[in-house]
Amino acid sequence: MRLLLLVLVAAGFLAAGFYWRQPWIGAVGLLVLFAGMFTDRDDVANDDEKGSFETTKSVRNMRSRDR
Repeated sequence: MRLLLLVLVAAGFLAAGFYWRQPWIGAVGLLVLFAGMFTDRDDVANDDEKGSFETTKSVRNMRSRDR
């Protein structure tokens, strides 16, 4: 949700920069956009085999059994 808000603010700054013909306002919009993109968290689970029947512990046990 925060990313969407930052993108909308950046779009507003870019539009205002074109409307008033002030390049620094557009530059502020680009900075807000880059800040929003690079500070966005990716809430994707890093679990191996997510959604499978084996848990992470059982996968580790199966892999270490042959060593």
